[in-house]
Amino acid sequence: MKSIVIKNNYGLENVVVEERELPHVQENEVLVKIQSVSLNQLDLMIANGAYGTIPLPHTLGSDAAGIVEKIGSAVTELQVGDVVSTHFLQDWQSGDLKSIHLKNRLGITVPGVFSEYVALHESSLVKVPKNLNSEQASTLPIAGLTAWEAIVNVGKLKPGQTVLLQGTGGVSIFALQFAKAIGAKVIITSSSEEKLQKAKELGADEVINYKEIADWQNKVLELTNGEGVDLALEMSWAEVGKTIEGMKIGGKIAVIGLLGGVNTELSVLGIIQKSLSVVGIQIGSKSSYEAMNKAIEVNNIEPVIDKIFQVNQLSEALDYFKNGKHFGKVVLNF
Repeated sequence: MKSIVIKNNYGLENVVVEERELPHVQENEVLVKIQSVSLNQLDLMIANGAYGTIPLPHTLGSDAAGIVEKIGSAVTELQVGDVVSTHFLQDWQSGDLKSIHLKNRLGITVPGVFSEYVALHESSLVKVPKNLNSEQASTLPIAGLTAWEAIVNVGKLKPGQTVLLQGTGGVSIFALQFAKAIGAKVIITSSSEEKLQKAKELGADEVINYKEIADWQNKVLELTNGEGVDLALEMSWAEVGKTIEGMKIGGKIAVIGLLGGVNTELSVLGIIQKSLSVVGIQIGSKSSYEAMNKAIEVNNIEPVIDKIFQVNQLSEALDYFKNGKHFGKVVLNF
């Protein structure tokens, strides 16, 4: 079978497709024939050595979807033929996140799922929404669930409230779709007029080109009658000070990404003055995943896929994703 691995040394140039043996299925495991996988910033970070303690070679990937082809003798929840997607934090089944839940993270602490076949414990798989195919379902494990966690479980966004979204990557676009399904107002930022227009077509109420409006936080305040937004999804962290200025008193900032780097200058005064909550988002539990899938079915939400590549186009796909050309998600088919 084909697997996407990082080998010899770190760096995207060392990510290759190679042949591996089919995995053996234990009694509590399920063999899944993977049809589609989707790319995340996490994959680039791992390949570039951000988690440098990972022994090489290492199979990449956290997000995949496919069809159950074989089940172990003790499997009770899944059957051959089920269409499933992977659950990133395998041990986080429900409740609050605990340190023990971080021990088995697909593609980080354990081998990833960018392979034609994977064998996983049945609890590490989730049945996909009935309105989605495998390509669409492959986008859910990190981007979809992170957005759901930020909008629903942490942000507790309500109808009529306003959320600020940064950029038009997978998490932001899922968050846009979830927020509109709730009945909230959405302000989204990007440096691309083309992407902002696409966001409006998806339902964004207001758009801001941060390349043209450097002090975009003032525009956020203007668009909210000086009040600020109830919730913001912080994707960059480099300009979190501007995010703070654009917040409503008592608002929440859900920290999703670190595209602007891991460190920043932060004014604690702004957080105190506005009584803000700043919360880091660590994807979500399996029970949260299942709740999200139900909402996707009920609201007939379809993940936005920018481009689909074949696995033999791996280098092209990585380059496309790395350069931020995408709107929504980038998918690879086996």
